[in-house]
Amino acid sequence: MKYEIMIKILFLLLSKGKVSAKYIAQRFDVSTRTVMRYLDAMSLANVPVIADPGRNGGFYIADSYKLPASFMTEKEFNAVIATLKGYNESVQSKAIESAIDKLSSIKKPAENLVDVKTGNLIIDGSSWHGNDNARNVASIISNAIDDCKKTVIGYVDGNGKETVRKIEPHVIILKQGVWYVYAFCNMRNAFRMFKLSRMTFADVKDETFEKRRVDLSALTTGRWFENLESELVRLQIEKSAKSEIEEWLGVNSVFSSSGQLIAEVSLPVNNWLISKILSFGSKVKVLAPASLKDGVLRSAKEVFNLY
Repeated sequence: MKYEIMIKILFLLLSKGKVSAKYIAQRFDVSTRTVMRYLDAMSLANVPVIADPGRNGGFYIADSYKLPASFMTEKEFNAVIATLKGYNESVQSKAIESAIDKLSSIKKPAENLVDVKTGNLIIDGSSWHGNDNARNVASIISNAIDDCKKTVIGYVDGNGKETVRKIEPHVIILKQGVWYVYAFCNMRNAFRMFKLSRMTFADVKDETFEKRRVDLSALTTGRWFENLESELVRLQIEKSAKSEIEEWLGVNSVFSSSGQLIAEVSLPVNNWLISKILSFGSKVKVLAPASLKDGVLRSAKEVFNLY
């Protein structure tokens, strides 16, 4: 019964938009406290439920959260919903009302037919594992940029800390196969670079903003690395790992020195870099800096102790 009501609440939020906990409680004949428990459980299940406090506040689901709708055209959806609504005005059936909520919650954006097609270039924003959240987020952010709308995002940083931020998105950038949005962060009161893949949700607000003057050329030529300080990293690599390293760091970063293959590039020394180097196993050895060597050694010992 609990999960059945939670699913009905999900469809209700998707179809109605923002509603109060009191409204949900009355709709499904449960207490407000129970509604809050269900909403918390939905959040833990990665459904981006957002609480909007205040007199006219309530709960709603981020714009980036979508349900599949490949089995009906838009006209078919509209026809079915209109028919059900007309019939329900006479019979007042809770089952039909629930069905209307489910159908109304399913949105079928036309842009799902293709992601981006321009001439001979095709960009596929979907992931290999079938999770379309990043593509949905990218679509929301792109529209927010066009409309100059402030956007609330859930963001998980490299250390696993999640925050909710309001941003003013200015431009989307593709850098070394990774999608970023360059945005003014209201929490930091400064521009920041955000990975789209690290956004748990994106929700466009009614607030508009004026685009600020920025030197966008610096973003495409400089090593900004999400505003992190970088250090010169020097790696000794095995011949069997050369191709992978070149794809990661670029062919110009790899060269021969005294009969050894060396890779040199400026990178931020953090946990992500340590994990990346460990993924190559014994094929890659850190020569510098010392802090990176210590980090890789420490992590390798932790893995060894785990087994």
